[in-house]
Amino acid sequence: MVQIYGIDLASEKFDVNFLNENGRVCHKIVRNTRNQIEKFLETLPDNAWLVAEYTGVYGDLLLYLANIHGVRISYVPGYEIKHSSGLVKGKSDSNDAALIREYGERYIDKLTVTGFPSESIYKLKELYSTRRLLVQQRKQLYTILSGDKHRPMQCEVAVRIKEQMVAELDKALSNIEQEMQKLIDNDESLRKSAEIACSVPGIGKVTATELIIKTDNFKRVATARKCASLAGIAPFPNATGKSDKGNHVSRFGDKELKTLLFMCAQSAATYFEKMHVYKMKKLEVEKKHFFIVMNNIANRLLKILYALIRTGKTYDPLYISRDPRLKLQK
Repeated sequence: MVQIYGIDLASEKFDVNFLNENGRVCHKIVRNTRNQIEKFLETLPDNAWLVAEYTGVYGDLLLYLANIHGVRISYVPGYEIKHSSGLVKGKSDSNDAALIREYGERYIDKLTVTGFPSESIYKLKELYSTRRLLVQQRKQLYTILSGDKHRPMQCEVAVRIKEQMVAELDKALSNIEQEMQKLIDNDESLRKSAEIACSVPGIGKVTATELIIKTDNFKRVATARKCASLAGIAPFPNATGKSDKGNHVSRFGDKELKTLLFMCAQSAATYFEKMHVYKMKKLEVEKKHFFIVMNNIANRLLKILYALIRTGKTYDPLYISRDPRLKLQK
């Protein structure tokens, strides 16, 4: 029988809640350091299964060491745990650990083992998050410099410092992008996936890197439908009784990935002949809303990409798909 350990993660320590052999609730605190985590993992029985709420980098060390020691561990979104617990009054780390354990015991059939990403993807993820931070800072400086032009008088020292900061950010971004490209080129699987993704009209290097990171190189999110759901562009039915409001996309999704896919759809609708014809048909003939058309094009791009990932081939504009009616005749 599997023994569930509920873990509430934090930066300095994490709370552990579990049932002992007599069915008594036990609670312990483990420091979030390599030495203390390894000691904790060595005391676990063979049937232990750790369940924790995903909290970003706070749980990376635990996940890494658990995979090394062969201990099963699952990271679950906090939204699922919260909405499976019903009405809960009060909050503490020990109570949260108990709720996570109860979730794991109740939905043990839905738990999946979480694996630590490869070294290349982990480093790529850190570089990409750093790049995103620097891009935001550069954008803020550009906005400030643009606004300074409307001042009746300017401080030359302040303007020079801002321009120097922009130049330093440009240099840092260039170095990060070179290092990201080097990581991708040195890993055969990442290089192949990036090459396939960039071959699809409309998808560029930034979106390809984002997809590789968010889908764990198209392994953790293995289908186009799941990827669309992750990004929040997959349509879902909204009907009950006699009321049918049609299909709508969910507001839950990765906003950054959704934005990039929307930009890819706009590019494809302009430069990709098939998507351009599709856009004009939907807009001019069927009078569909612009955002619905772009959402559909983004879904189509994901379907093309995942089909190419499965075959391991880059996009061929001269490729003609086989008539599906031929399969039915057989």
